[in-house]
Amino acid sequence: MTEDQTEPREEVEEKEEKRKIRVVEQIDNRLAIQGQAYMKGKLKKVLSLAYEIIEFAKPEDLKSFVKEQEDLIARVKKLLKEREEKEKERIRREQLKLRLEKIKKLKDELTQLENEFNNAFNTKDFIKTTEILENAQTVLSKLEDKKVKQHWENLEKKYIKAKTRKELVEKAEKLIEESIELKGKFLFNDLKSKITNLIKQLEDNELTNYVKEIKEIQSDIINTERDYQKNLEKLENLAKEVKKLQEEKKFKEAISNCEQIIGIAELVKRKDLIKDYSELITELQNNIRFEELKDSIRILNDEGLILLKNGDIKLSLEKFNIIKDTIKIYLE
Repeated sequence: MTEDQTEPREEVEEKEEKRKIRVVEQIDNRLAIQGQAYMKGKLKKVLSLAYEIIEFAKPEDLKSFVKEQEDLIARVKKLLKEREEKEKERIRREQLKLRLEKIKKLKDELTQLENEFNNAFNTKDFIKTTEILENAQTVLSKLEDKKVKQHWENLEKKYIKAKTRKELVEKAEKLIEESIELKGKFLFNDLKSKITNLIKQLEDNELTNYVKEIKEIQSDIINTERDYQKNLEKLENLAKEVKKLQEEKKFKEAISNCEQIIGIAELVKRKDLIKDYSELITELQNNIRFEELKDSIRILNDEGLILLKNGDIKLSLEKFNIIKDTIKIYLE
């Protein structure tokens, strides 16, 4: 019985030995591959193989392999961490380099734009200046630099002030030119409104020379308007007087007043009044002629009747013929 029991145990031991040999061979194969991977810097591959080797070694209680691989895992992880940190630092430096290059490029663009801005500004080419500022804003939106942005804000303020002053000068010169025509047409309200607004803008922008000139125009407008209103009052009073004189049949005095109205109407450019009162003068002159005719006829008629009463029929007829001829001439 003893011999029968011994043989299976030997077989078992032999089998275990063979299995262990096969495990060691598998471990050796992996160690060879692991060594090559380590030499090539393929650390993740080294880790993967280390875990596999441990899985093979632990069941066989191959402690030296397990310890060796655990130490290797610790070292590789440390190396991987160092490699990761170095990669992060490399990427950070690369990003910083790219960022600095981008900033330099943007600042170079802004420098070029500023040169163009100064040239356009000095020649008062504000259309070009506006375009340059718009381009600069596009570049500034990509640049995080408060100092540079503040610099361009100052340039824009400088441009706005200069542009405003130029526009105000043009506006003032145009108003100076227009004021003669507007004053001639007695459009005082339009002119005064424009002047008041413009003076305030000119004062705010320290354009003192134009302020003085526009204020002189303003004073002249006030005086002209005052004279204009006085003339209108005169026209109104004379018109009332003419109507009264007409009713009183004081035609010569009425004509004199009509002539005054026409003279004032010419000053205030009232063509309607010039026409109306010129026609009225003609009418009044006709009235005078008619009244003179009536007086002449009355005198001749009285003389003819006296001659007729005295029996001087011939001379009386001559008087009446004169009346007839006089009326004929008047009607013609």
